[in-house]
Amino acid sequence: MQNNELISVEKAIKKIVAQFDKLEDEDVELTKSIGRISAEPLFSKTFNPVTNVSSMDGFAISSDNNDSYFKIIGESSAGYPFTGQVRKKETVAIYTGAHLPKGTDTVIIQENVKKKGSSIQLIDKTFKKYQFVRKKGLDFKKGDIVLENNQTINSRNIGSIAMSGNYWINVIRKPIIGILSTGNEISKVGNLTPKNQIPSGNLVMLASIVKTLGGIARILPIADDNKKSLKKILEKNLDCNLLLTTGGASVGKYDKLKSIFKEKTKNTKINFYKVAMRPGKPLIFGNYKGTPLLGLPGNPVSAGVCSLIFLNAIMNKMKGKKRFFPKIFEGKLTESISTNDLRMDFMRGIYFDNETETIITPFKKQDSSMTSFFSQANCLIIRKPYAEKIDKGQIAKFIKFPSLF
Repeated sequence: MQNNELISVEKAIKKIVAQFDKLEDEDVELTKSIGRISAEPLFSKTFNPVTNVSSMDGFAISSDNNDSYFKIIGESSAGYPFTGQVRKKETVAIYTGAHLPKGTDTVIIQENVKKKGSSIQLIDKTFKKYQFVRKKGLDFKKGDIVLENNQTINSRNIGSIAMSGNYWINVIRKPIIGILSTGNEISKVGNLTPKNQIPSGNLVMLASIVKTLGGIARILPIADDNKKSLKKILEKNLDCNLLLTTGGASVGKYDKLKSIFKEKTKNTKINFYKVAMRPGKPLIFGNYKGTPLLGLPGNPVSAGVCSLIFLNAIMNKMKGKKRFFPKIFEGKLTESISTNDLRMDFMRGIYFDNETETIITPFKKQDSSMTSFFSQANCLIIRKPYAEKIDKGQIAKFIKFPSLF
């Protein structure tokens, strides 16, 4: 077992991600691929468009014509192309998205013609080849990459993939995260709780975070503050990619998570305990019978912040991502921030962008039990260990909460 010396956030992330590998892949239907991570590049099976098509309503002609008058011999609409051959001094009425008939390469928009019975007269004879024509493969060609490797699939990707002739997508499997809350005082969310109990808000919050980060949340039963209850639940869920616990990671009489690692059990050990950060110092990372376990603090804000820093890093590693720490931004402070101590600080705050700069405001109250401020925040202001005071109007660094986090 490791000693109680505080480990830096950077070192903790490095130790954690070293214990995980990229997950295996699986094929999913295109309609179920939103938010998934591609496991390989995806190549188009066709051209888009599959042939030359009109981009406007008008009349299709050959650009070799020098005439002003054309006989209308038919029409071409989307889904109902004209199948004949168009010769000199002939034209076909054509509509947006329709295939250009054989013998044509140019579209004259309907505003530039005068229709006279079954013929048209060009108002303006200055046209050029391929005007108002979307050429075959304009969007992409057969064999082009329509989805890069390791890309998060969004709705726009799905629309493009659908046009490429693909339906099954090879993606990284979603990790299964078993979420366990400990504490005699914890009760199920939605129940009317006695004065000596509190709802298991961390369970539902962490389950939502796991889903937001692209995992499958398996909510486990609430464990009592004793080793027997804790071990029984953990041992039934060793098939998870990660066991995520909240509470029981501190040093109190009823904090039992750390104690299960004291027993001489195969493939069970603590890699580190306690991180030099605020909030979130009492954090445990180890393996329980071969399954990685991340023990978050019980305070809701601490659990949430640690999820953004450490759970996010784990999920990124399993998804094959290379970035483990959230992207860092800069903004101008509206309030001064005092000198920091030995722990890296993650202060809750609000940022907004005006026309010229980003403004950030830290909350005056930073208590790790205050979920209301945590839910209002949209960023965490980063303070390095022993960082000097930053005055109002100066620049500070911050990270943003991901969408829906």
